[in-house]
Amino acid sequence: MEAEVTRRLAERERLKAEEERRERENDALAGPTTRSRSKSPIRGQETTLPSGVLTPLLKRHKDLDDELKNRLRELEQK
Repeated sequence: MEAEVTRRLAERERLKAEEERRERENDALAGPTTRSRSKSPIRGQETTLPSGVLTPLLKRHKDLDDELKNRLRELEQK
């Protein structure tokens, strides 16, 4: 089973390297104007997060914020 996993990982890496090589070749053939346009959508995809990833973090932040407000109220009452 470990050998199969290793084989699949190696295959993925090989395919990724091949795809990157093809992109570099296409960029070199297309010229500088097409290259700058083709890179921008990829950058946008890298910076976006899937829906729902930040929700638990935001909820935790809200919980901590509410707790802090409650503590401040308690201190003001004393």
